[in-house]
Amino acid sequence: MSLDPAMVATILAVGGIGVTGITEMIKRLFKIKDKWAYVLSAVISVAATLFVMWQGGMAIAVFPVLGYSFLVWLEANGIYKAVAKT
Repeated sequence: MSLDPAMVATILAVGGIGVTGITEMIKRLFKIKDKWAYVLSAVISVAATLFVMWQGGMAIAVFPVLGYSFLVWLEANGIYKAVAKT
């Protein structure tokens, strides 16, 4: 199974403000810093991935959830650009 960059973009945009926005709101609200900010981002990435897959009626399997969650986490933290900018 291959991972679709369009799916990564869809997951990143979840909730209107996106994974990055949700993470930033929670980090500031609870004053989360350093490595815990990355852990929070990972948890939100997994939750957003599961939400989008569930909403889309996709089968929830380990590889797609981990793969998309990891790509979303990398993108949300500015580590890797999986989504092509137009």
